[in-house]
Amino acid sequence: YLWYGMPEFVTAIYVVGYYIKQASVLSGIEKRQVQFYAVGGVIMLIPVFVFDFLLPLVFKDTSFYKFSTLGNVVWTMIVGYSILTTRFLDVRVVVGSAISTFLKTIFTLGALLLVIYVLEPLWGITFSLQGIIKLFVISIVVTLVLNKIFSVIENFLSDHFIYVKYNPVKSLRDFVGRNSETLDIKKISANLINLINASFKPSMVEMILFDSKGEIFVNEGTMSPNTDTDEVLNVLDSWRKLNSNRILVFSELQNYQRAGKQIIDQKRYEILSFMKKNGIEIIFSIREKNKFEGMVMIGENQDRNSYTVGDMDFLDNVMQNCHMALVRSTLYLELQSFNQTLQEKVNEQTKELQVKVEELEDARRKERDMIDIMGHELRTPATIVKLNAGLLEKYINSNPADFKKYLDRIKGSIENEIKLINTLLTSAKLEGNRVEICNEAVSVKDEIEMVVHGHEIEAQKKDLVLINQVLPDTPAIFADKVRTIEIIDNLVGNAIKYTKQGSVTIQTEYDDENVKVSVTDTGNGIPQEEIAKLGQKFHRVDNYTGNGSDVEIVRPGGTGLGLFVVFGLVNLMNGKIWVESEVGKGSKFIFTLPRFNGQEVKVTHTESKSMFERMGLKR
Repeated sequence: YLWYGMPEFVTAIYVVGYYIKQASVLSGIEKRQVQFYAVGGVIMLIPVFVFDFLLPLVFKDTSFYKFSTLGNVVWTMIVGYSILTTRFLDVRVVVGSAISTFLKTIFTLGALLLVIYVLEPLWGITFSLQGIIKLFVISIVVTLVLNKIFSVIENFLSDHFIYVKYNPVKSLRDFVGRNSETLDIKKISANLINLINASFKPSMVEMILFDSKGEIFVNEGTMSPNTDTDEVLNVLDSWRKLNSNRILVFSELQNYQRAGKQIIDQKRYEILSFMKKNGIEIIFSIREKNKFEGMVMIGENQDRNSYTVGDMDFLDNVMQNCHMALVRSTLYLELQSFNQTLQEKVNEQTKELQVKVEELEDARRKERDMIDIMGHELRTPATIVKLNAGLLEKYINSNPADFKKYLDRIKGSIENEIKLINTLLTSAKLEGNRVEICNEAVSVKDEIEMVVHGHEIEAQKKDLVLINQVLPDTPAIFADKVRTIEIIDNLVGNAIKYTKQGSVTIQTEYDDENVKVSVTDTGNGIPQEEIAKLGQKFHRVDNYTGNGSDVEIVRPGGTGLGLFVVFGLVNLMNGKIWVESEVGKGSKFIFTLPRFNGQEVKVTHTESKSMFERMGLKR
């Protein structure tokens, strides 16, 4: 009987051995298919051995041969499965599950035989209430014992046969635990790379992430450092255009690479070429809109097998958890960036507020100083008028010469008082945007001559030379006549006031668009750090009122409003003004105003019609 079955056994063993040998040299899907052929052959042999040889020899009955073909059914199902699919179950999982089921069946059968042939006769169990209670108690005990045995079987098979390389449940739990303890993107990436290497020992594994601007912010793994990032971006772009799944498997793309459309086939070919060139078996897409986009690339398995369904499910769960961890990390970084930006803005606003407070305190100080100065400036002319009026009473009849002297003093004091009041009014209007400008043709030459004539006596009293170098052909300007006189008068008056000896020179230049007027003195000059402050309300140059300078200091009166008015009026009439000065040599104030080229008379009201704007508030 053994000789009868020997050819069948030899053939079967040869076929199974051939498949095992082929599995050792093949890789990928082909290797996994051959492994299933080999397992199918073994499973096919088991019923043949049991029903054709073992049972007939034991029971001396050959009728069992009818059941030996059951193995052919299993063989056919396994071959069909291996041909039709590209993602296989793990052979160890299949065999382990079969062994587990077989052992559970054996123990369950043993428990039934124990109850039927041992416990029933021993305890006299009958079909009665007492017998049912006895069976119920026995069932509880048997169930508890079998559960314990089944648990031992499953744990033993899982640890020593099925999950020899890695346990997906434990590995995933450890990975989730490690990621929950960190918000560092590099640590999350390192955890992923380490887990994949420990579980599969692939030929390579790489994680590349790009931010929303297309710049790399994560590049971890064992891939070649010469990998072209532009090529990676092209693959991502092709992937998006294919509208494909977020998992690409090289063997699957290779088997189903033709779609019948040239564009789709071309994109798939580009992806396949990239994967083949870099030894990549699987690519997982990791993408979060407006935050990051990238992929995890995994090489061939350590035993050159294709990745099983269980492997893919495990990797998919790992990638999903990694994605959530990366989103959490980027949100944390955004929150940190927002907090930093907010803190910077708070610091900036705090600094601005401090500056405003300092400016307010400075304005209040200047206001107090201005009140003191204004009180002095306003009292002085009035006192002179009062004293000289009293003296006039004594000399009105006896001494006409003295009478004229005191009369001139009264006249000069009144003119100074009027100038001071006009300056105050103009500065107030400038600050309140209520100055009315009537632009017309103004002969700047005539106005300069008039101003120079008005200051001749003042210059003579200080032994200063007042030089008028106005060009005879200086054209007219398009400006407000009264305000132009006010500007020139202020500048010439200041030049005389702050010049102890030497001269004051007034010059003009012009081009096709503007007329330039300059007032140059030989006074003490202005420090460079003070020039930028000229034109501010109540500002007075420290060099004229402070101490600690080698230059001889003069302390003339002044409110600090004259240049504020001059700068404001020049700007209102579409002109420009600047200062050139050197300490110890003098100063030069230059301003330009538009040249008159036939423009129509224009009246400009700077007062705002909006109540909110007049109050300094925004609508």
